[in-house]
Amino acid sequence: MEQTANTMPAATLGQYKGLAFTRRVRPVSDKAVEADIGNLARVHAPFVPTDAPAARGMRVTLDFEGFLEGAPIPDSRMEKVTVVLGTGQLMPAAEQAVYGHCAGETFRFDFTYPADFRVPELSGRTAQFEICLHTVERKQVPPVDDALAKSLGYADLEALRESLREKKRLSHEANADRIAGAALLGMAGANLTAELDNAILDQNADHDMNALRERLRRSKMTMELYCKAGQTTPDEVRAAFRRDAERKMRSILAVQAIAKAEQITVSNAEVDAEYVRLSKLHDTPEAEIRNVLSRDAVASAVTTQKVQRFLIDHANITSVVEKE
Repeated sequence: MEQTANTMPAATLGQYKGLAFTRRVRPVSDKAVEADIGNLARVHAPFVPTDAPAARGMRVTLDFEGFLEGAPIPDSRMEKVTVVLGTGQLMPAAEQAVYGHCAGETFRFDFTYPADFRVPELSGRTAQFEICLHTVERKQVPPVDDALAKSLGYADLEALRESLREKKRLSHEANADRIAGAALLGMAGANLTAELDNAILDQNADHDMNALRERLRRSKMTMELYCKAGQTTPDEVRAAFRRDAERKMRSILAVQAIAKAEQITVSNAEVDAEYVRLSKLHDTPEAEIRNVLSRDAVASAVTTQKVQRFLIDHANITSVVEKE
């Protein structure tokens, strides 16, 4: 059972402004930029016909039909289906059958339907599927040059390099801010005074310990082996969960207290904007995000972000660009 906002203890803020922190920023190396350009070239490479046997990553166009005791299975025929092998677009048995075949070949493979298949007359029976492989195509990666850059919407290769460099720089800066914000919030939480409920913290630690045991069970691993690999003991693992529970509780209290002291609020428009951001980030319809995350949960997350930004803006920050 986790402690909720309704049962939160009173807290008195300690120091939360002027906290000292060294903010470390990853450099943007030429090697990383060139690697990104290479990845773009591979992603946007066109497919071209090949005489080579079909393999993972190639694109194939095929006809597909099932037969049971020599008779076509109703609604099983598909024509001119184009898929990229290895992406899960074909059922596994069909994809395995395609591997190693060349364009122009026709071949069959057996498939046994599950005993509980949704079509009773097919359940548990073995059918033969015929595949006519029309084309096999492989990606032809273009050279890294101005033509590639122009195909991606840039004036030339140097413009593409500078754009990627700037995107990586902004990403590294944002990551450094996330780390700094979380660290400063942890420091502010450690500095506040509050009478935490030890029973609640123990319950949270036990909850995390049981969750770990369940994950280990599903992975067919024992707690003994887990601890041996990490050179620790079950008591030490639980103690770490207990410390983490206290840290999280103190961070929650710090967010609430700092937001109140500094009049940091979150508007409905900001909550809606966060739903939109999360939808784009996870490539998931906004309605699904709203079903999973309540407005209160999103508002709380945005409040935490704004408090962390406040702490960064009012901290004694030393920024260091790390070596490559």
